[in-house]
Amino acid sequence: MDLEELIDSIDIVEYISQFVELEEKNGEYWGLSPFSEEKTPSFSVRRESNSFYCFSSGIGGNVFTFTKFYYQCDASKAVDILKKYAGCDGAEFVPRKRMAATVACRKYMKKQTRRKESKIKRFPDDCMVKYEKREDKLQVWEAEGISRESLDKFQVYYDSFSNRLVYPIHDIDGNIVNIGGRILDPEWKEKGMRKYTYLSGWGEMGVIYGLYENMKYILEKKEIILFEGCKSVLIADSWGIHNTGALLTSHLNPVQMKLLAKLGVRVVFALDKEVNIKKDHNINKLKQYVNVEYVWDKDNLLEEKDSPVDKGVNVYDSVYEHRLRFK
Repeated sequence: MDLEELIDSIDIVEYISQFVELEEKNGEYWGLSPFSEEKTPSFSVRRESNSFYCFSSGIGGNVFTFTKFYYQCDASKAVDILKKYAGCDGAEFVPRKRMAATVACRKYMKKQTRRKESKIKRFPDDCMVKYEKREDKLQVWEAEGISRESLDKFQVYYDSFSNRLVYPIHDIDGNIVNIGGRILDPEWKEKGMRKYTYLSGWGEMGVIYGLYENMKYILEKKEIILFEGCKSVLIADSWGIHNTGALLTSHLNPVQMKLLAKLGVRVVFALDKEVNIKKDHNINKLKQYVNVEYVWDKDNLLEEKDSPVDKGVNVYDSVYEHRLRFK
């Protein structure tokens, strides 16, 4: 593997999302600069060109450039960080010049068709046992309206090493494919820390959080309600609303779209108020296969960045009751 192959193997949006909270706008992702202090997002990431540009600092490039500036490290250290993220830290790293002969030979080799392997890793079934069930730490989410029963159902624990609440993320078959974490440090913004993070890089996220745990209720109701974040799923579960899931982002990706199409139930999008699902290409495709609805804040009860569950069960019931069919 050479540096260009390593860079090309990493989804720049998913990678930088570990450090910067990004919001999609017309196919481009924007967030606050990790290199300078600012209140208005001027940090741009483009998946198509596999690049980023920070308008406030003038820094731009690919994931390799980002890693060097973010960690303030040399090229060798940046390569090690990227290799670990890509899951190839044991692979031999070959300089580009030594790859020239191999590249030339590939041009004349007959292409072989083979099934593309999934990049999703599976964690051991007992991977959560190393974390703690700390009552004082779990109370942070209890204070936000999540019941102890729901914390237990979704296996929320505490990681003392990173000072985060952690929870497993299952695929549709119940395999643990990642571990999510929510920072508890109240000064996480000032320290430049990411509020939510994941133990492993995603590539293209191929799961819907809560789908495995709530499958029974989803099939019974023939409906799945989709939030952005995992915490919304836990809050709804605490209210007795169990047919839910979370995209873990503000948009629907192609793999998630196929999961929902195959599931064959009505899909109700309950994303944050600021998100316009009608601009989402994959949601537009999804409505060809299943009924798609979205919650409607008819009485303007939510703030711009609110999740439909943020103002309590009565407000949620109202926006759900006034949901509209996406035609």
